[in-house]
Amino acid sequence: MLTEQEARSIVERIVKLARADETEVSISAETVSHLRFARNTPSTSGQSTDTVISVRSTFGTRSGTARVNQTDDESLRSVIRRSEELARLAPEDPEFMPALGPQDYSAPDAWVEETARTGTAGLAPAAEVCIRDAAERGLVAAGFLRIDANADAIGNSAGLFGYHRSTTASISETVRTEEGGGSGWVSRAANDIRQLDFRELSAIAVEKAQRSVRPRRLEPGNYPAILEPSCVADMVRSLLFSMDARNADEGRSYFAKKGGGTRIGEKLFSDMIHINSDPVDPSVPGFPWGSEGLPQKRVEWITGGTVKNLHVSRFWAKKQQVSPIPFPSNILFSGGKGTLEDLIASTERAVLVTSLWYIRSVNPQTLLLTGLTRDGVFWVEDGSISHPVMNFRWNESPAAILQQVEAMTESVRVPPRESRSATMSVPALRVSGFTFSSISEAI
Repeated sequence: MLTEQEARSIVERIVKLARADETEVSISAETVSHLRFARNTPSTSGQSTDTVISVRSTFGTRSGTARVNQTDDESLRSVIRRSEELARLAPEDPEFMPALGPQDYSAPDAWVEETARTGTAGLAPAAEVCIRDAAERGLVAAGFLRIDANADAIGNSAGLFGYHRSTTASISETVRTEEGGGSGWVSRAANDIRQLDFRELSAIAVEKAQRSVRPRRLEPGNYPAILEPSCVADMVRSLLFSMDARNADEGRSYFAKKGGGTRIGEKLFSDMIHINSDPVDPSVPGFPWGSEGLPQKRVEWITGGTVKNLHVSRFWAKKQQVSPIPFPSNILFSGGKGTLEDLIASTERAVLVTSLWYIRSVNPQTLLLTGLTRDGVFWVEDGSISHPVMNFRWNESPAAILQQVEAMTESVRVPPRESRSATMSVPALRVSGFTFSSISEAI
């Protein structure tokens, strides 16, 4: 793995060889180990290692970027010249911002040596657990196990330098019945592979597959719903992406105030909603820097339902005379108490949704999204799961969801369905209404 000393040496060599007015360097070194299984059999496995060096050269306000994955002097000299040639050909950038000088970066504790040492052979026991649990019950398992060990660095000709190491272990598993009539799914990610209980996770997917057989038809409509943490992660991630100050100031988002300005300071959500980010949070460590090399710091995004901040680029911050805030490197949604089982037990009636899939934006000004449910939808009645129901297409807004929260569980670290990100902690939510727009015949 690329060390801090090696990364600094690469940055210094590039800056010394450069001829541009400004030179910025980004380094990403990654070792990926993976094991895939399908139909209760390991199918592929492997390990790859790569180091990608990106060089951005600037003359005046013209910039060009080129990349290379070799670190010898000849390769570095070649990538520098390519980026400089591109910069001279590039148009003037009316929103150009000069390179940042030295910054004070935090040091998130995201590296776990035990995880980094676990190669594909170390993933085999986890796959064996998942496969055996399914096969012994006459079910069919498929899944993907992955370990990422990363070293990232940034630097420039203005004296900036940052270095960070992180590890991530992740699992995504789908279990189906032999005839394909039932399906269950589970996904988790952590910096420390020892925090992933593969037997417990496999049991979740197995149980959902068995429970979801012979689903009943439930007419489309707006129903009370229990959204499992993965669903909430997808919704909240979409919400945070939309919290961009420029889009709001220009009237192009949900956070735009009528007549101009943003809705910072307005109470838009339930009193129960508290969302912040903190790169050094020990339970969900983030990244030291964000876009443009801005340091990541603790930021309150929503407190007691009130919008506290929007992320702001350096250009827009200068234009609006405010402080820049990068998009967060982790998302921490403060939960309540108890487990998903406790939440179900306290529910009179609701649709329980395992996961949301194929999510697409419909209207950014209302945050309306559309997508499908997948891998287990159930009717909850009188504090217990009554029966499975067919999947739905849904149309709903994260803003509306966070306005209708009735209860929540404790927060758990879980990736969104469409991401292996290990940087979100969210609860399961019970909401008073969720719009299921049509039946989906898929399992």
